[in-house]
Amino acid sequence: MQVKANRKFCKGCNICVLVCPTRVFEEGKEIGERGYIAPVIAHPEKCPNYKRKTKKNAVCEMCVLSCPDQALDWDEEAGAEG
Repeated sequence: MQVKANRKFCKGCNICVLVCPTRVFEEGKEIGERGYIAPVIAHPEKCPNYKRKTKKNAVCEMCVLSCPDQALDWDEEAGAEG
């Protein structure tokens, strides 16, 4: 399972960068299609949920819960070990 960002909702507030205890996110450098500099998911493998298969019983969801625009969610196909 891997965190994913919906660029259509992100306004570049960088709250995810600040709240992530494992520094999965970094501040972006490029202006997106909405005119904001959105953070990037630079180190998804550092997320404690990275090797989980489903979002049930997720260890940490600080980024998802803190995002004021609900731009972050989980991709259950990515990062899961078979």
